[in-house]
Amino acid sequence: MYPELEVDPELTERATKVRLLSTQNDAKVPSGANSAEKVAKRAPQPKWKRALLRHVPVFQWLPGYNMEWGIDDLITGITLGLTIIPESIACALLAGLPARYGLCSAFIGPLIYLIFGSIDKVIIGPTSLVALVSVQFTVNRPIEFAFLLTFLSGVVQIIMGALRVGFIFEFISMPVIKAFSSATAILVIESQIKVLLGIKYLVPGLISSVSTLSSRIGEANMADLIMGTCAIVFLLLLELLERVARCEKRSKALRVCCRYLATSRNTLIVFIAGIVSYIWLGYRETVPYSLSSNAISSLPNFTVPSLSIETPERSFSFWQILQELNVGIIVIPIVGILTNISIGKLTPKGLVDTNHELLTVGLCNMFGSCVQAMPSSGAFTRYAISTACGLKTPMANLYLGIIVLLALSYLSPYFNYIPEATLAAILICSIFTLLDFKLPLRLWRESKRDFGIWLLCFCVCVLFGVEVGLFVSIVVTALHLLFLWARPEILVRIQEMDDMQYISVVPGNGIYFPAINHLRALVLKACTRADFKISVVIDGHKITGLDYTAAQGISKLSSDLCRQSDASSSILLILYRFPEHLQHLIDVTDNLVFCASEAKVKEFLTQESLRNGHISLNAHIRASIDLGYKIDVE
Repeated sequence: MYPELEVDPELTERATKVRLLSTQNDAKVPSGANSAEKVAKRAPQPKWKRALLRHVPVFQWLPGYNMEWGIDDLITGITLGLTIIPESIACALLAGLPARYGLCSAFIGPLIYLIFGSIDKVIIGPTSLVALVSVQFTVNRPIEFAFLLTFLSGVVQIIMGALRVGFIFEFISMPVIKAFSSATAILVIESQIKVLLGIKYLVPGLISSVSTLSSRIGEANMADLIMGTCAIVFLLLLELLERVARCEKRSKALRVCCRYLATSRNTLIVFIAGIVSYIWLGYRETVPYSLSSNAISSLPNFTVPSLSIETPERSFSFWQILQELNVGIIVIPIVGILTNISIGKLTPKGLVDTNHELLTVGLCNMFGSCVQAMPSSGAFTRYAISTACGLKTPMANLYLGIIVLLALSYLSPYFNYIPEATLAAILICSIFTLLDFKLPLRLWRESKRDFGIWLLCFCVCVLFGVEVGLFVSIVVTALHLLFLWARPEILVRIQEMDDMQYISVVPGNGIYFPAINHLRALVLKACTRADFKISVVIDGHKITGLDYTAAQGISKLSSDLCRQSDASSSILLILYRFPEHLQHLIDVTDNLVFCASEAKVKEFLTQESLRNGHISLNAHIRASIDLGYKIDVE
């Protein structure tokens, strides 16, 4: 009764697999189960539950938590806790703050990220990158500026996440991120050289810092240099144990031992240096090198930061504080979230919900400011340790936070025995991994344009500050994208169809108003070389978008192809395979037609050749090397 339809074998195979899969799933249900149970099992989750799982990711993995995950997370949390303590103290000193404020940042962030964090391997805490940028805006100002900078950074991040403007970070390309990271590593290393030499000063900017260091080089302390050099050598030697840990030929016990020694190297050097200082002070009143100070044993009070600052010298209103912090309340949120995004792209999923991360990190900073914390974010060093230790879930943040709280409660007075040169060595060895000069070498060979962007970002960050370099790089990247938008790839050349020549125009992507004049210029250039004797075919199968201005430009192109007011002497403009939803934007003229098939194009070309008498000129065209018709227009 019905005509037999041709069925695609591939679709038949897929349908068979779906039926088999459904049969297997039904077989897993006990025979006694009724249809209501089956429906309930397949029913979608309520909307509120999906929203809860999306915004509070802890409920995604907590129901399936088991003993194996717990052991791995416990080991990772303890290791990270022992690692983040010396790093936090070092970052606080880099930001010009007492040691305890770095530790305050190391416990509140992980506890909040445990609940709302969406990237398993991100461990929130102070970082040298954020500390270096922060000090540019808080140097030579009251310490309360650092807490307000943390609070305002969190507010800005929450606003950005709520407005769902995370797509802006997609405009920051990988060369910009790599150049930014490498430049920051250079600046951090330079800032710690003075600590290794025992010279104390705090000035913003590389040029000012180098100038101050060169003028005060005579104040260098040999004891600090020896202590710092020994610490660097110790850290590098223990880092070599990671190679032993990765060697399958070694015994399992040796590899495990080497792995934990390597990941705990920061804690070990602080412990050893602290014991040396403690013993030294048992026999002498002072040590010949500088020690960290202002460490008191107490938990921070939870207080909302005041929006005004009172000091003996002067008072700052909220608007004056904003003027002093300047663009810092924008730069710090961007710098902090960039690290989290980069770490998220390194995970197996490789996908990051930028808006959710903005909200989460914003909460970490906003609540962190209530316990006198400095701005915080994820760190590549902690990501490497969590990966090496086999982190399974964010539960490790809980153990890390507990260890930091215990350190704040009972161990803070002993932090006064830690040499500053040792902390500088930890920062130098940790940040050294961010130096990446392989990428620019590859870009030089394969993409000069991206190499230029990398070089510009690197030089501006080093010479004028990371905030200026980041801004300039974003502007240059946006201009580059605008250039590609205004000058898309358009292939223009002469082709033949049954001995009938025509100018083939193939736009590579969407055509919008910045590019339409470029398209018209290329077509008219080709028509001029062909002496306006052959038709123009624009193949629109690749066009994904067309705005009104561009559509009107295509209509005007048909007028450009009329060398005289008489339409009979004009060149035919054929719009081939244009999407139907875009055709209504283009005004049809006497010499503009739409074609959906190659046969229709051939018909129009034949009519034009007969009308203009071009068919009888074929022999003459070939004899004169096609009259220069076969051209490629770049």
